[in-house]
Amino acid sequence: MAVRKRNPILGSIMAVAFIGFGAYRLYAHYGLGEEMASWRLVLSAGFIVYGLYIAYTLLPKKDV
Repeated sequence: MAVRKRNPILGSIMAVAFIGFGAYRLYAHYGLGEEMASWRLVLSAGFIVYGLYIAYTLLPKKDV
């Protein structure tokens, strides 16, 4: 089965967008005191984790 390759430019933009959006939402809740439902906090943390995963997949792999 062929491995899908991710476009590095588009992947980088997506990773930054996901991490930035999730971080802003968590900052708005914890830093600015904005009231937010628990599921939105979990979703924000999920955006950050998925953004980090995208960034990790963009790193070049070394054959061992």
